Amino acid sequence: MDSDSEVERILQERPPSSYGSMRSDDEEEEEDITPAQNLPAKLEPRSFDATGIRLHRDASPETVFTDNTRLPHPRQPAEGAFIEQRPVEEEDEEEEVEDQNDGARVNSPVPPPPIEPEDTWMDVDDQQQPGRLHPEVDLPFIFKSMQSALTLLEPPEIHLFKSYLCGRHNSTFNMADLAESDTLDLVDKMLERFGKLYGLQVAIRMLEAMNKPQQAKELQTKCKRAVIQYELKCGLIRRHNCIYEGVPRAGQQLYLKYVYVQPRISTQGYGGVCPHHPVRPHPPDPPKVAPPDSMVEGNNIFRLHSADGNPVRCVLTTGVPGIGNSVAVQKFMLDWAEERANFDLQFVFPFPFRELQSLRERNIKEKTDISMLEMLQTYHSETRSMDFLEEANCKVLFIMDGIDIYKGNLDFTNTPVVTDITTPLPLDSLLVNLIRGSLLPHALLWLTGRRAATTQIPPEYIDSIYEIQGYSDEQKDEYLTIRYSDKSLAEKIIRHTKNSPTIYNLCHIPFCCWMVAMVYERGFRHDDDYGRHPPKITSFFIHYMIIQNNRKLEKYYGQNPNTQKWTEMDRKFMLALGRLALKLLEKNCANFYEDDLVDFTFPVIEVASWSGLCTELPRPNPKDRRVFCFTHLSILEFMAAHYVWLSFRLDGQNVLDQSKSITKLFKEHSLVEIYRKAVDRYLNSPLGQYDLFLRFLCGLSMKQNDSLLRGLLFPHNAPSLKGLDEVARLLTKRKENALPEKEANLNECLRELEESED
Repeated sequence: MDSDSEVERILQERPPSSYGSMRSDDEEEEEDITPAQNLPAKLEPRSFDATGIRLHRDASPETVFTDNTRLPHPRQPAEGAFIEQRPVEEEDEEEEVEDQNDGARVNSPVPPPPIEPEDTWMDVDDQQQPGRLHPEVDLPFIFKSMQSALTLLEPPEIHLFKSYLCGRHNSTFNMADLAESDTLDLVDKMLERFGKLYGLQVAIRMLEAMNKPQQAKELQTKCKRAVIQYELKCGLIRRHNCIYEGVPRAGQQLYLKYVYVQPRISTQGYGGVCPHHPVRPHPPDPPKVAPPDSMVEGNNIFRLHSADGNPVRCVLTTGVPGIGNSVAVQKFMLDWAEERANFDLQFVFPFPFRELQSLRERNIKEKTDISMLEMLQTYHSETRSMDFLEEANCKVLFIMDGIDIYKGNLDFTNTPVVTDITTPLPLDSLLVNLIRGSLLPHALLWLTGRRAATTQIPPEYIDSIYEIQGYSDEQKDEYLTIRYSDKSLAEKIIRHTKNSPTIYNLCHIPFCCWMVAMVYERGFRHDDDYGRHPPKITSFFIHYMIIQNNRKLEKYYGQNPNTQKWTEMDRKFMLALGRLALKLLEKNCANFYEDDLVDFTFPVIEVASWSGLCTELPRPNPKDRRVFCFTHLSILEFMAAHYVWLSFRLDGQNVLDQSKSITKLFKEHSLVEIYRKAVDRYLNSPLGQYDLFLRFLCGLSMKQNDSLLRGLLFPHNAPSLKGLDEVARLLTKRKENALPEKEANLNECLRELEESED
């Protein structure tokens, strides 16, 4: 959404409701009216709309505001939020007689005394209901402020206000509807139909259009928090209502609400690596899995308490590459902006580390520092009049996404303590003081990033760590279903994906789900015979490797996606990572350590975080050595096969031949020799560790897959591979004497070599 009008349309889409106007401050209450007569005949259970406000209208234009106007969380209505009233026909006969003898008949029980607002502005109960709204952004304050501003208008000016209102919002109001409305009823109807924030904004605009700048300015100043909140929410909706899945392409954005499936988020982190493998029931170093009772809703991450029982201030979410950290952040902000969750948060400010890294580079180049207040006003201009940021009752959340992109040195030991938000600082020092709570100690902070990058933050500054676990099998199907309006196409894609357990397992990563949707949708739309055979796995993993490296070049090296070019360093990196994978495969290990990277000429952070193919596992004891692994065991097996194939493609080497003789070193190897060694390893291994390795090695030699890497890892004009027919004959011959389970996998290897099937 790119226009204010479209944002306003979203904010004002609300179901019809009924609401009585509030009693003004200067009205005197009539003494002869009983409390029961001040209530409507029946309080209907309220439906929840986009603003979280449901209004009730009485026959009279005057009603009394009660605490019932306050709204509980839409998903879990709080107990006692409504005054229950019984119909007259269900009342006991004895109560009717007593009421008649008293000369009065009461249709409802006497209401309880008014509930005074508590002093605590962040009140969270056991059912994770939202805390109390700040009075200046709550309905009563906005109502009375608008009422006071319009009361100063003369009758002709009120008529002009109504005319302007009907002229600019003719789909919502007409003069016949407003002709008999007094000031109080007019405010009532505006809040009912527009919602409190947009209704306030409309009132200010109408006063400015009537050349009443003083009244407009006074109303804007009095409701400053609400005005800033409205502008901030409009901006968040414009920026985050749409999403670019996977690799951004112009014109291919989708509405987030149409494709978002919330991944599982756990309070217990074990690394987030899926332990399931289609071939090996007992893989090496099996990762732990978070239990189901540790899962939490994304909108509730600030509702839980830390281990010491105190409310959380700083939250960290991690996960393997492609698990959906940034999208979860985007959905959280959109839900807040569209008033579906976290009503008690007054302001939510995103500060992506991608933008902070750009700011840091600019400040270093210009040799300038920046204060916390200047940084806030730079990225969120609506905060220029925000003079209450340091007040303890200003509940604000800063979301800092993608700490792995930031290349600064966050030195929590030597950075001096600064508490003034107007003090200019180097950006590294500013972020350190913000994270440890020296700056704005009452503000909430949400950090996201890959685990290898988040280890630089001392644990004493993190109140809670959440780990995104990705999709369950049901959520994979849900994502592929809601993505398409054509449900038959969705069913075909789901069925085709499930035909390959290797790919279906990997789809617990939402990024891989997107890849499945993109690749298989194209196949089914352009080929009537597509999907007759189970999908081949090699091309999927090649695409996965290419896209992850392209994302690395874009995110961490600043390359333009439209002009990306792989360099010699990318080729060396892929060879080194593949060599490590083959080494682990030969040892039947899944995990590796920093000691295993001594031969790498690349920093650990590039392997463990930037590559998108590896991740760091949590350490029970911070003094233990760091542990890493590939994001899935099948990724390790693919990279090992890719290293064997690429070494032959580039240099004619057979890295599977472990002979050290001089004659072997200088001998020109043929393609079939590589496969002969690979098949020998496969047939002699009882653990199943070479099953997928051999399938990937066969698929890489296929002409279509070989062409995917031309121009990336070897020249476009490189000669085609020769000897594939001989490889096929070798596999056919060796499967004749193989065990049944080995024979089945050899058949899959032969199918990977074929060019015609899916």
